[in-house]
Amino acid sequence: MMMEKEAWVVNVEGEEVRLRYLRHSACKNCGACFVLGNSLGEQEIVLPKNELDLKQGDRVTVGFNSTSLLRAGFLVYAVPLVLFLLGYLGGARLGDFLWGAVWAEVSGVIGGALALVLTYFSLHIYDRRLRKLPHYQPQITRVLERTLS
Repeated sequence: MMMEKEAWVVNVEGEEVRLRYLRHSACKNCGACFVLGNSLGEQEIVLPKNELDLKQGDRVTVGFNSTSLLRAGFLVYAVPLVLFLLGYLGGARLGDFLWGAVWAEVSGVIGGALALVLTYFSLHIYDRRLRKLPHYQPQITRVLERTLS
């Protein structure tokens, strides 16, 4: 399934296409369009490939694979939470073993914080790889109207 949005070509420079689209108030609570912008009104996005020979003024449909969006959301929200809890439990056990029950709580918080920092650092590095994959990028799905120039 694809989430789609209508957009207009603002500028074409070589293979790079700059699109402008309008985010309506009806979809403000959905949250699915955060990839294409997160506030109401006009938004812009730059796509690296001009595979459809687009010209300035063309009206197109931009889509984003919703399965990829769910996968990315899971990576950003669920994985850090689970690893924080595991880091907390591991730190608490280690603190209890090394220093006794008095320091178990402090060790748990430190373990959870370290796990969280390492998780977000790892996700930052992994994000660089994912950005290059086409199914994690918005795609121009079709041309709705071409300009006569």
